[in-house]
Amino acid sequence: MNQPYHPPVPDDTGYRTAAETADRTVGGQPPTRNTFDEAFRTALKASGLSLQRLHHHLGQRGVAVSPVTLSHWQRGRSQPERRQSLRAVAEIEDILGLPRGALQTLLTSRRPRGRAVSTPGESSEALSRILSPGAPLEVVLGADAYRFNEDLVSLSVQETVLLDAYGCIARYAVSHVVRAAQDGVSRLTAHHNLDDIETPSVQVAVQCGRLEALRFRQELGSAVFDIGFGRPLRRGDTAIVDYTLDVGPRWKPSDHHERTLAVPVRQYLLHIFFHPDRLPSVVFGYYKQASGAERRDIRPLVLDASHSVHIMPAKCTGGIYGIAWEQEGPDR
Repeated sequence: MNQPYHPPVPDDTGYRTAAETADRTVGGQPPTRNTFDEAFRTALKASGLSLQRLHHHLGQRGVAVSPVTLSHWQRGRSQPERRQSLRAVAEIEDILGLPRGALQTLLTSRRPRGRAVSTPGESSEALSRILSPGAPLEVVLGADAYRFNEDLVSLSVQETVLLDAYGCIARYAVSHVVRAAQDGVSRLTAHHNLDDIETPSVQVAVQCGRLEALRFRQELGSAVFDIGFGRPLRRGDTAIVDYTLDVGPRWKPSDHHERTLAVPVRQYLLHIFFHPDRLPSVVFGYYKQASGAERRDIRPLVLDASHSVHIMPAKCTGGIYGIAWEQEGPDR
């Protein structure tokens, strides 16, 4: 049911605006509203209007903005950018009794449309659905596993995997483009599951960013490391991280590589190079909804002139993406 519109309530000195009402908190201290969504949400709550009623008032003024869009604005999932949206903000200021420009002046930086900036915790909830109990990431990080990069949104991930003459993965080269979902985030945590627990060592070289910590658990075949941006990001800022992970000598041939993406990303590219002395007889790409799920969307892949294959999903939803193969040549 739609809530009725309540105009500003008069007091001894006259009419109080919605902005003034929003500033009256316990202790007499006004709330800090540094972002558009915080100011919009606070003023809307103080006015007593529902999103549906605000949508109705905008419609009466000839401004067409859906309740879903208004919801995204107040939750920080998107910001007004188009001309019609900016006009809506000016009308909202008037409807909510705010001073002219109170909301418009907070739209100083353009943000990507849609869900490029997600809410904190979204990736954590998704990760809890994808990871099986006792997964290496959970064992290494404990409860922190489900807060894994929760304040970052991956926009694109590109990784190149190199196999050696023994059929073992020898190097991972990874490039991340991320966006901060909260102010103050200063690092990305990377995790790699190694398919041979006898791997004696790993070495990380960071080309873009700064290596801050490395946790290698040989008994789990797990490497977790933190790469700093060199500065704290503000919400909506982007950062690039490039690194290579070299794996110490090992003799057990690899037969697949996969990556867990907790939430949808704009672009994911997995590119695998096979050694010319150890080429696979069968290669296929696949997708899994969770770590314990069956492979599906299986698609055969053919080696190119560089003895490589790749997958680049047209629509990259959350889940696990991988490439598997059967190799030719004798085992060592």
